[in-house]
Order: sequence, then C-alpha cells, then structure tokens
Amino acid sequence: MGKLPKPMEGTVFYQDDKVYACLAFEPKIEGHTIIAWKQTHFEDLSYLPSEDYIYLMRIVNKVRNALMQFYEAPKVYVAYLDETCDVHFHLFPRKRDAQIKGFELMALKSSPITDLSAVKELAALCGKG
Repeated sequence: MGKLPKPMEGTVFYQDDKVYACLAFEPKIEGHTIIAWKQTHFEDLSYLPSEDYIYLMRIVNKVRNALMQFYEAPKVYVAYLDETCDVHFHLFPRKRDAQIKGFELMALKSSPITDLSAVKELAALCGKG
C-alpha cells in the first residue's frame, strides 16, 4: 500500500477533501507540479471508482489550465508514474521556447525547489473546489 508524502510547506496551491496540487519538491523544470489523491489505500489509478477517476481528471484539467496560463505554456505534459504505489500525477509546463521536450524531461536532473513565488497566483487561477 502506498504512503503519500506530505507536501512541502508553502508549495500547495490547490486542495480539497480528495486531492492536493503542489509544486514538486525536486522539480525537473520550472512549474513541475504534483497532483495527489489523498486516499492512500488505492495503489493504482485503475482501482479508483469511476466517479473518483472523473473527479480527479477534472482537477488535473483545472491545474493544467492554470499552469498553461501562468507559465504561458502552449502545452502541459501530464504523466502518471506509479513509482510509489499511490495515485498521483506529474505535470510539466512546456514553454514555447523549450529545448527539452517529451520524455527527455525524465532524464533531467532534479534539484530542490527554491522559488515558491508562483504558489499564490496558481492558487488564484485554480480557485477553490
């Protein structure tokens, strides 16, 4: 069974009873975001009931749109990587002038997040619920 890590203080920009969205602890690129399903007894996305899956995907879309707007990104890559046996997505805004695209992002070295200035505006763009 998965154990959902707690988001780093100050990184959460959307949260409700079921999910949270936060800037990644160790982002691959600027704006790298995690959307996590809070109920950890689901070890894989395939185990979510249909109504929860639909709800989660609505939030993924809401956060995706906020990232596109804030980072002026024509695309946001959405990845479901089941490395921790819980349900969470990674979102990567791709700016217009991005040199690294697609799966090349996964090879990038991560480094600890230092700039949390986007959190407040992303929260405003996502709204509540």
